[in-house]
Amino acid sequence: MSSALKFNKSTIKIALNCVGSGLAIIGVIFVVVRLHSYWQKAHIQSLPLSSWILIALMAICYGMINLLLAVAWKNILLHFDISVKKKWAIKTYGISQLAKYIPGNIFHIAGRQAIAMASGYPSKGVLKSSLYELILIAIAGATSIFLIIPIVFPSIPQIVGIIITALSIITTFTVIKLLLSRAMSYAFLLQLLFLSISSIIFTFILTEISFKDRIQFSYYVYIFGAYTIAWLAGLVTPGAPAGVGIRELVIVFCLQSIIPESELLLAVVLGRFVTVIGDVIFYFYAFTLSNGKRDKKS
Repeated sequence: MSSALKFNKSTIKIALNCVGSGLAIIGVIFVVVRLHSYWQKAHIQSLPLSSWILIALMAICYGMINLLLAVAWKNILLHFDISVKKKWAIKTYGISQLAKYIPGNIFHIAGRQAIAMASGYPSKGVLKSSLYELILIAIAGATSIFLIIPIVFPSIPQIVGIIITALSIITTFTVIKLLLSRAMSYAFLLQLLFLSISSIIFTFILTEISFKDRIQFSYYVYIFGAYTIAWLAGLVTPGAPAGVGIRELVIVFCLQSIIPESELLLAVVLGRFVTVIGDVIFYFYAFTLSNGKRDKKS
């Protein structure tokens, strides 16, 4: 191989790494701006210390469950015959993830693509993995839409929505496994678990700040479903960085008939605060992982 060709490859690799790192840095800047905005909107004077401790714990928990998305992406890559180490997938996913806060809602994918190409992985396969990841998590989120059917149609029992949701998850998992691969079906379950824990985190926050009346037990199913659907709406809305604004709007629309609006709005702001801090925690965790050499199969 000529020295000129080696030089070109080295230059391209450096450039791609700079693109990926640059997008991550810009994402950090936007996160700081967002956090400042959320802090100003939240009326936090009445929150006791115990609530802040819970919020801090939820932020750490949210940061850690991002590992589920990173491992899901690793399995999607495997579906396209791209075998990577788990540590590399987590590092790449975590470092690029903050770029989703940049307006445009595509820069985290661009950053991930640049880092993967700099590591020598096939660009076409990596791009396909990102597309399939979006489709797969959209499908995972869509399975929860049946949980809020009784809010729209009160005559339908809540148990019916729960049963249909369970059947849709089982059917979707089976179809993905049969038509695509076992790796893709495993990725679907990991994404579903991420969405489920995210909904539980929001439920904890909403329960903690419910000052007036305790939330009825039957409402937790609606909160779970509404948050998942709101997350999905934020994902598929073009130009909304990390679903900012869209997710909050859908949550309020779905739950305002069963939860006092003042409490719901506070929970929405604090929930967004938790997710942003969680993403930052995951970023720094991924940043601490050693680069290592490119490996096949972890």
